[in-house]
Amino acid sequence: DPDWLRFRLLGMTNPAYFALYARRRMDLYGATAEDFAAVKVKNSRHGLANPNARYRKEVSADDVLNSAVVCDPLHLLDICATSDGGAAVVLTSVEYARKHGLTDPVTVKAISTVTPRFPQTTIDMPLMSTDAGSSAERTFKESIADAAYAEADLGPEDVDVAEVYDLSTALELDWMEDLGLCKRGEAEHLLRAGDTTIGGRIPVNPSGGLACFGEAVPAQALAQVCELTWQLRGQAEGRQVEGARVGITANQGLFGHGSSVILAR
Repeated sequence: DPDWLRFRLLGMTNPAYFALYARRRMDLYGATAEDFAAVKVKNSRHGLANPNARYRKEVSADDVLNSAVVCDPLHLLDICATSDGGAAVVLTSVEYARKHGLTDPVTVKAISTVTPRFPQTTIDMPLMSTDAGSSAERTFKESIADAAYAEADLGPEDVDVAEVYDLSTALELDWMEDLGLCKRGEAEHLLRAGDTTIGGRIPVNPSGGLACFGEAVPAQALAQVCELTWQLRGQAEGRQVEGARVGITANQGLFGHGSSVILAR
């Protein structure tokens, strides 16, 4: 497959995996290639104000749609690059933080890590191992956020900002629903209404996401925690989500476990 060869030569990840998710959204919810492009446009605009972003260049929908088709319906600019990088956080007790002048510290309300059980009993494309004869209440990706919400005693209605693993533009839309930020099939409506951009109802990836960082595999999940910390402290100059008090992250490893972190002030 020349698309696969071209993609591997570019140092990126399996495009067919992402294309399955994109096709599902198109078939089930009426998503379009223009919707996927709009995710990239939004994130590239956010990344302009992030000094830590690798790619700080605004792109248009035409730029995305005219870039090479890697695996239909996804174009080259729909899918993130790979990167090297690092991230770190310093954790203390609340008492220690206040003793050293942090009167309103950002706190870790929840950390969830969830590993899928095989065979999967709930269809969550792409299917690699499944038992269609039974069903569970939620998919694997939904259970990542559910576990975090339960630990934090919060719900999606409390979230002000989200950093999600946008390996492809279509996957960002999936994560919005997996986190409960909207109902199934409604992510495109939020995107089109401007709700997921900075200044909207629920900004997603104000950092610019993987679209602007590339995927620094060992570091990116922690980099999301850094971004939310800056957002909740009001230190995200040029990309600040005003009044943000609760933020959530979402990540998933290929066929491995996923994670979510909830931070709050």
